[in-house]
Amino acid sequence: MNTAVIFDMDGVLVNNARFHEQAFAEYFSAYGVTLKPEMHGRGNSELMEELFPGQSAEQHAKLADGKEAYYRKIYEPHLKPAEGLIRLLDELKRRRIPLAVGSSAPEENINFVLDGLQLRKYFDAVVIAAMVERAKPAPDIYLKAAELLNVAPQYCLVFEDAIAGIQSARTAGMKVAGIASSLPKDKLTDTDRTISDFTEITVDEILKITDQL
Repeated sequence: MNTAVIFDMDGVLVNNARFHEQAFAEYFSAYGVTLKPEMHGRGNSELMEELFPGQSAEQHAKLADGKEAYYRKIYEPHLKPAEGLIRLLDELKRRRIPLAVGSSAPEENINFVLDGLQLRKYFDAVVIAAMVERAKPAPDIYLKAAELLNVAPQYCLVFEDAIAGIQSARTAGMKVAGIASSLPKDKLTDTDRTISDFTEITVDEILKITDQL
């Protein structure tokens, strides 16, 4: 079977958007910056450059690291997998469908989620922004994931919750299932399917979307 499934992390594997928003608002309260919906899913390096122009790369990294550490602190007591995720991952693995994570999140956040929830065992590859030249909305992360899974992009289905991530997957030539966790369903356009959580989709439906059933 020539199908692979690639998962974004924030807002997909975990429903954590409000904790990122809380961390952003509280950590950057003194700077007068706000997190806009279109900023979800983008890499920290690019985001810090946009929000704090004129500062050095070292300053940008320090700001981003501080915010992410604060996010992990406030989210840790609430860390849990998205609704229906484990059931779907178990079935995908049982049917030997290659799986990957493709995320612009910092490596510390990815380890925090994958190891904190014991999810790493499900995935054949994990691609982070540091492994590619460009973060989302560029297609690099998802193309790298397809390469590592040895599956052509057109047979990959990406689960995404963010506009930037959907753009990334589409530019990579992949199918997309939108997860309405960070944004309402009507904002997740240009998807092959939009769901509220993983209880609303089956493996057979995934195979139909990727033209493998």
